Amino acid sequence: MSSHALWAQARECFTEPPVAPGEVLRPSLQQRRRRDFEPGDGRAAVRLVRDDDGLLRWVYEPPARPRGASGARRSWRAIGVDANDTVERIAFPELGLNAVTDGLRRLDERLNPALAGQRPVDGLRRWNGAHWAPLAAGELASLRGRVLVLVHGTFSASAMYAKELAATADGEALLARLARAGGTYAAVLAFDHPTLSVAPWLNALALRDALADCTAELDFVGHSRGGLVISWLLRLAPTLPVRQALFVGSPLAGTSLAAPDKLRQALDTLASFADAVAHAALKADRAVPPGLQPLALGVAGLACVLGQVLALGARTPLADAAVGLVPGLLAQGRVANNLELAQLYPLPGSVDVHAIGGSFVPAEVNQPLWTLWQRVTQLKDQALHRGADLIFQQPNDLVVDSASMNQLGTTPLAAPHWQDLGASAETHHCNYFQDLRVLTWLDARLR
Repeated sequence: MSSHALWAQARECFTEPPVAPGEVLRPSLQQRRRRDFEPGDGRAAVRLVRDDDGLLRWVYEPPARPRGASGARRSWRAIGVDANDTVERIAFPELGLNAVTDGLRRLDERLNPALAGQRPVDGLRRWNGAHWAPLAAGELASLRGRVLVLVHGTFSASAMYAKELAATADGEALLARLARAGGTYAAVLAFDHPTLSVAPWLNALALRDALADCTAELDFVGHSRGGLVISWLLRLAPTLPVRQALFVGSPLAGTSLAAPDKLRQALDTLASFADAVAHAALKADRAVPPGLQPLALGVAGLACVLGQVLALGARTPLADAAVGLVPGLLAQGRVANNLELAQLYPLPGSVDVHAIGGSFVPAEVNQPLWTLWQRVTQLKDQALHRGADLIFQQPNDLVVDSASMNQLGTTPLAAPHWQDLGASAETHHCNYFQDLRVLTWLDARLR
């Protein structure tokens, strides 16, 4: 898949028709008679444009309005966007008052179709050797011994685990061993849950209720935000029979990408990240990591839901409030006053907790990944590059600060409970499960 195809799929997924199928939002006769009238179908849009450095940014395009109308907003042409720089344009009906939550819920269901029409408590699936299948009535209560539960991260779904592990022979072998009848585990389960419309602690409550009938001993693996869901589960259900929790690239102390004052930069950064990794894979004649497509879809969808926020100043209270409208992001903000994370720790001491993660430093020849890394990261030995765009003040995997991956409140995890992968030019947030070191680490603990 090329980087162009990545965004073409996002457009096809999120571009919505006008108010009704086959109908445009017609302006009044008086408006249409004006000489300065600009025709349009009543939809807003976001444009993904490429700047001089080859990186991407989102630009909000308001619905076409009569130029002379009171309160009319500027068109995209008036805010310095060249149509030739547009990678994709995604049109959508602009949300009305009190509609953001519904927009986020619909976005969660688009990112993870398994969520459509289901109750939060119905999110558990079982790996049957080919796909994740719904649990039969009474199946969970019948399990004995040990059960493994996988929890996905933001913009993702349980399908991610099967796709990522199937990308390498070692990953395929690990999944086959874990799911083998008569092996370590009586079952391998995964939990599908919304990642934007609700906070991790609400996901944890749903997971607690979903596991209510399970008497087997539980092992958990969480990728990215999934680690926060598991942590909240341990906090809210201390009597659950949990043996161990394994976190892979999890923002246990939050991520700078979710900080309110960095919202617009974060959407630009994630879009550039997905685009650059897809470009690098194509150039090296490799397959695009499976995790990139959900990332691209999620960022595009979030840009549509929060469309007008893209035009706000990043350091205004309105931008801060916009992040508050997305509970799944607010809970992950790496800021001193994150009240949710402040109440999460300490975790119950009876559970064996381990974490793994690292930092991503692309090779200088790997453009535009190198340019993106320079733009968003400030390290002590690196000259300041476009200070207004900086997001991370320390090593990171381009999504999560590395220092956050082993921080349980004020208590850092130390070896052997923490394994630092160090800096890598290959392993980033979206392909941890293709790194042999991560697979070996999981294999040693899931026995």
